[in-house]
Amino acid sequence: MTRREFILSAAIAPRTPRIRVLTKGPKHHFFGYYGIPPWNRSGRYLVCLETEFQDHLPQPDEAAAIGVVDAKTGEFRRLTQTRAWNFQQGAMLHWNPLKPETEFLFNERRGTEIISAAFDMETGQRRELPRAINGVSHNGRYALCLTYGRLTRLRPVVGYVGAKDPNPNAAHPENDGVFVMDLATGESKLVVSIAEVYRLLVKKHPELSERHMWFNHTVFNKDDTRFFFLARSWTPDKQLESAMFTAGVDGSRLREVVPFGLGVSHFDWRSEKEIIATFRLSGGKEKDHVLFTDGKADYRRVGAGFLTGDGHCSFAPDRQRLATDKNDGSKTAKHLLLYDLRSEEGSVLGSFPMRSRTYLSGDLRCDLHPRWSRDGSQICVDALETDTWTRQLHVIDLA
Repeated sequence: MTRREFILSAAIAPRTPRIRVLTKGPKHHFFGYYGIPPWNRSGRYLVCLETEFQDHLPQPDEAAAIGVVDAKTGEFRRLTQTRAWNFQQGAMLHWNPLKPETEFLFNERRGTEIISAAFDMETGQRRELPRAINGVSHNGRYALCLTYGRLTRLRPVVGYVGAKDPNPNAAHPENDGVFVMDLATGESKLVVSIAEVYRLLVKKHPELSERHMWFNHTVFNKDDTRFFFLARSWTPDKQLESAMFTAGVDGSRLREVVPFGLGVSHFDWRSEKEIIATFRLSGGKEKDHVLFTDGKADYRRVGAGFLTGDGHCSFAPDRQRLATDKNDGSKTAKHLLLYDLRSEEGSVLGSFPMRSRTYLSGDLRCDLHPRWSRDGSQICVDALETDTWTRQLHVIDLA
């Protein structure tokens, strides 16, 4: 799509929402990933990180403050800190679904280990859990866990510098993959191994025999009965290749739902069965936003002519509106897009300058990563504030 076509397509449904820079410099404030509400249950506070810098990946001794931002005033209140964070996914912050008003979960270091912790802002109590979290069930019982040392070695942008891979020489380890951890007891179990997925893929893709694989991006469906994840590897010329799988919480009924080699990258569950993902549906270079049913290849392109290319796609609580983002290399900016599946109308909610290509792409990039408020009236993004060029929380009011 040309720039002119993109601008014309944006006129499908013109919209002028109010955009607020909620936090302010000179320190940086950001949440990290998308599809996870930063607001607590009442909507009074947003949880986020506060950092002194954004010009390099954090070293093991460089902590980020964790605190809450007043949704009205933008005032940041420091509560605790973490030494397991990055700019792409933050510290995998989640409000605890069992205590969504006061307690949040996040990743942390304990010596050379990457673990997780919970902090209750009402009591000040902090407790540790033995594995790092990557996804949290809606009922608050379980977390999906990955080995961040392997991510650090193979996909540094979502890893934590200094984390150690327990299997640095194993391309397809039997003892690593997706773990499910009980958030009450800390007990965990490996439910899908990298070796298991490798054996499913290698028959059609023998080139994987020489490549080291890893998993990333684990998300529970809406009734917590299944989850999806990406199985990934690098080609010899450093191209990222992926497949999407779903499985039951116990690892049963493992399915490849987006085939390896189509460039699947971003996603959300619409329901307990429907998934949206970005990948090359037509086999070309451009990615589409594609809706389909778990276990079926009933792929349907969403927002044809408007939702072109990759994007961090996230459904509103009503499951009818979709927020996503788009890079614009010609303007060194990122656009926030909204698409209504009922009316089939799309609009550009805002454009956010990135100052330089450092923040458009690469390990230090500032992706918008749209995330919805619990009532669907607001979207929060991470973006650069243009007076100071610091990374700050921005809130888009849709009501």
